[in-house]
Amino acid sequence: MTISPDSESASTPEPITQIRQDTDNNQGQVIAQMIGGFALGQLIIHQSQTQTLPKTIETATDSVELGENPYQGLKPFWEMDGDRFFGRDIEINKLWSRFQELYGDRTKIRVLPIYGPSGSGKSSLARAGLIPALGKQPLPGKDRGRVVVLTPGNDPLEALATVLARIATKDETPVAKTREFKQELLELNEKQEFDGLRRIANVLPDIAFAPLIVLVDQFEELYTYTLCNDEQVRSAFVENLLCAASDSSQRVSVIITMRSDFLGKTQQHPRLNQLFSSQGFLVPIMQPEELAIAITEPAKQKGYELDKATVQLLVEQSKGQEGALPLLQFALTQIWEGLRNKIEPADTLKQIGGVGGALANKAKSLYESLNTEQQKIARSTFLALIQLNDDHTATRRRAPISELITSKQDEPLVREVIERFADPGVWILVTFSNEQQVEMVEVAHEALIHKWKELQEWLKEHWENLRNKRKIEQSAFEWQDNRKSKDYLLQGRRLRDAREFIQAQKDNAETSLCGLAKEFVKASVKKHRINTLKSAPVLLVLSISILGFVHLQIIGRANSILSRDDCKADFEIKGLLEYMWWTRYANGLRDVKLCNEDLFKVQLPRIYILNANFDMANLSNSNFRGSRLPFSSFKGATLLSTDFSGKAVLTGADFGCNHSECATLFKANFENSNLSDANFQGAFLEEAIFKGSNLTRAKLDAAEGLTEEQLQDSILCDTVMPDYLTNIPRNRDCPR
Repeated sequence: MTISPDSESASTPEPITQIRQDTDNNQGQVIAQMIGGFALGQLIIHQSQTQTLPKTIETATDSVELGENPYQGLKPFWEMDGDRFFGRDIEINKLWSRFQELYGDRTKIRVLPIYGPSGSGKSSLARAGLIPALGKQPLPGKDRGRVVVLTPGNDPLEALATVLARIATKDETPVAKTREFKQELLELNEKQEFDGLRRIANVLPDIAFAPLIVLVDQFEELYTYTLCNDEQVRSAFVENLLCAASDSSQRVSVIITMRSDFLGKTQQHPRLNQLFSSQGFLVPIMQPEELAIAITEPAKQKGYELDKATVQLLVEQSKGQEGALPLLQFALTQIWEGLRNKIEPADTLKQIGGVGGALANKAKSLYESLNTEQQKIARSTFLALIQLNDDHTATRRRAPISELITSKQDEPLVREVIERFADPGVWILVTFSNEQQVEMVEVAHEALIHKWKELQEWLKEHWENLRNKRKIEQSAFEWQDNRKSKDYLLQGRRLRDAREFIQAQKDNAETSLCGLAKEFVKASVKKHRINTLKSAPVLLVLSISILGFVHLQIIGRANSILSRDDCKADFEIKGLLEYMWWTRYANGLRDVKLCNEDLFKVQLPRIYILNANFDMANLSNSNFRGSRLPFSSFKGATLLSTDFSGKAVLTGADFGCNHSECATLFKANFENSNLSDANFQGAFLEEAIFKGSNLTRAKLDAAEGLTEEQLQDSILCDTVMPDYLTNIPRNRDCPR
């Protein structure tokens, strides 16, 4: 490639594909290792994450000796992969020139944003393209430089502080210095600026001769990671970068890679948003001739030349394919593995379903090769590695391997499953160590989320439970980050919800809490019990006999109201019912009259009442999760967002009309409930949830607001359907 010089003194670097470490660089490598990095040309690279070296694949005795697979699969190219990163010379040229121009103009902020859609190759272009180019041709007037590479993750300030501390201390795990630097990054100066990065950079060894380049890869993590939800942390991170990159000393420059669908998020930081507009580089799609180079050159390096027909077919299948580059690379890894086993490229390509189908088919094939227990672990692992966003989109997340281990006995099995999907030639999962040398794992590329149908179905099935799981685990991580302080334990409604969640999900591996979260909830329960015992002396002021008398009085009053034969509302009944539930006196009640009562937000999970009368009652936002209420009547009742999920039993229940008043069940939740023989005639059912519910012999005729989508995952057998739902058979799910 050709790089246009900015001045007469600038020279043109060799093509990236020709970068090699010569004798001087070997000398530099020794020095780099001594100071905790690795040499790349005239640069020393410091990474916040270190890759886990893959196992060596043993070649079968009858396979072709082609050597190591030269293709990346789903893994992005890193800085050390520059010698096998092909097809992007024009873009590397442009980025090198633009970066040199930004550095040379003291009036500009030295920030180079690189953005593009998922799968466009922006991370690889920056890390395996631009960085090696800068290693070959450093910044004007500098004979060397340093690059720190990080991803924001859960704690962007800690990620930045860690790599800076490594440079300052030449220690791989500089705990104390990291803590000191992180505090510096959070400090405001007298001008109310976050200038910690500038101040830290100014005291780094040899900073005047070896300026710092900060490469923030996957910048969108600043907005997607649930633990990075502190606006002050986000602002401090962004402003530290901008302040250091604005300083006239030119000691810090910044490169950012980000998915283009997150551009709108940068409006939270107006100066950064403006830089994306004025200085940003949109990564273009690769042209056919560039794709051909990326396909053929890695194989040539290994002494093999792909036939022209295969190359042309791969190019054609990649054109117009969303997120084509990782899909293409993955298909190429499979072709290479086929060649090792004497299978022609065209045959492999056909077998794996082409460029578009290779990834999903491989993931499905691997999953189906697992036994039942391993499949359960695989489902929970992949679901744990996906971030559920507020806009109902899904992105990948990295997680400690320890987070995926819900019990000690499962650890070997979890590691075995991860290794199966992280094997060389597969690389669907990637393992590495983070800033604290913690073992981490992540999905190699988000293309998997969009292409693997089974994974999408798991997400759809478990979405809400996964969100609840993440909320509890997020609180657990916060508790851990604060040295497991009692001040961060759950209490009140949040503790009750967490306990109910654990109980409800105890048999669901996909949504079971991680070990830390279970410990966290257990510690919260223990604290709650201790607090209850501490308050006991106050209650003991009354004698046991008086307490018993008061208790019997309350129960007697409740039974008196419940046994009345009229529908007269009583303001006491809600509190009395909840007291009876709490003391376990409510279970086993029958034929109780609760008609016309205001029971808004009443909390009666897992209660058992036979033949209760809730006609015309207000039960909106109430909690009946897992309750048994067979043959109860809810005619004309208001049940907005009422929760009957968790395998509630409502057989023979009547949700119909009381004279002209029909039951309103807008957004009521009947997920996994038993509604056999239930009556919904005339009920308003808009957005009611029937997922997994049993509607055998239920009467839905004349119900309003019901859609086919609501009944898509329910059980229908002899079900009486509304006239307007003509495409759903009433006996769709009857046993055959």
